[in-house]
Amino acid sequence: MPLVENISNKRKFWFIDVGFIWKFIPFKTSDKRKHRVMYFVLTCIQPKYILSMNWMTTRESLYMVWTAKHQKSKFIVVQHGAYGGGVVRDISHKYTKCDFFLTWGSFFTEKFKRNNSLKKVSIIDFGNTIYNKLKRENFAYKDKKTNKILLLPTALKKGDLLHFYNLINRLKELDFQIVVKEHGKQGIEKDKNGNIKYPSIEGFTKITGQLYLTLEENDFDFIIADHSTALLDAIFFKNKVLYFDPKNNIKGYTTQYSKYLPNIFADDYSNKSKNYFKDAIDIQNQEALFANMVTLGNNNLEII
Repeated sequence: MPLVENISNKRKFWFIDVGFIWKFIPFKTSDKRKHRVMYFVLTCIQPKYILSMNWMTTRESLYMVWTAKHQKSKFIVVQHGAYGGGVVRDISHKYTKCDFFLTWGSFFTEKFKRNNSLKKVSIIDFGNTIYNKLKRENFAYKDKKTNKILLLPTALKKGDLLHFYNLINRLKELDFQIVVKEHGKQGIEKDKNGNIKYPSIEGFTKITGQLYLTLEENDFDFIIADHSTALLDAIFFKNKVLYFDPKNNIKGYTTQYSKYLPNIFADDYSNKSKNYFKDAIDIQNQEALFANMVTLGNNNLEII
């Protein structure tokens, strides 16, 4: 939507919701005829660009097949997350299947160029489309003394959830007020056997709704996140952050976050004082982390 709403883009392009077209093709998704009809529709429309947020599904595979046959059209994928703190663990994410990939910044551009050096794909520093539409200079770091802390974990399985309960209990012992914003999959997504994959976080105040609005308010002393993209979101809006990631430093997995911020989990936080958590905040390093991973752009598609 930030691309669609951009004034320069609106002047130059007409935008059509491709999901609307898929919806009205009268065949099931698994039916090959549905994809044949879409191929025909694209041939009739002849779009200059096809925009998506991934290249993983059969729909996106169709777009790539179609643009390969129609050289004047391009399939563009917009990066929609920071993966695991900058680590692309899923092998299917590493190898692009698009004509253009718009990354959040040079860190991701370099990573994907290395992974796709033999592919004919243009990988461009574009910036996060939501960040791009906002003026970061309008936000400021604040010295809050509310004792309120916001936790922003990724989707957590039972074993990982226990680590967060331990952290929360210690913070409560120090008289911090804990607020949790669960991941969208927490307590909802089920495995193939019908069991809840990520159990709900219970016993604490929760907030729901649009995370960006909460972060923009900057109403917490600090925010704690793991390898979630939400940590970068919090920094963009100039919230003070702490990094707590039980999964970091295991074999084959060290995040980009941990190169700039200490991982609180690695310390024995069970006997730490209130000042320990406050003193662990490092605004200079979290700004350096953000600058390393994110380029602030303008959402103008004419750069392609």
